[in-house]
Amino acid sequence: MGAIRIETDGAGGMDKVYSWLARHRGQVVELDAEQKLRLGVPISGARAVIIAAVLGNGVGGVLRALSNLTGSVRLVFEIRTRAGLNADQVRAIGTDALDAIARQIAEDDFVSQVA
Repeated sequence: MGAIRIETDGAGGMDKVYSWLARHRGQVVELDAEQKLRLGVPISGARAVIIAAVLGNGVGGVLRALSNLTGSVRLVFEIRTRAGLNADQVRAIGTDALDAIARQIAEDDFVSQVA
């Protein structure tokens, strides 16, 4: 099976997305009671961040945050999976994970945690 691409809008600007990804690099992030996500090290460019992301159930791939000139961010998860899951199952797992990532980034308030 080829890669499956899932997209959603990200909340906040690229600085917020990059900050969240950088603070969680190399860690396992609990997305919900059932899903855990292991993140690699983010690579950033002018208007993009790329990071390896693997879910605890064997689904993994590349997570990208892409910004446009207006500053809005689009989250893209291109995933591959282990054998035994069909494309619809992978798409559902990836969609749930990407929504949870976007929600955690949106709810993140690191500055108030430090103050």
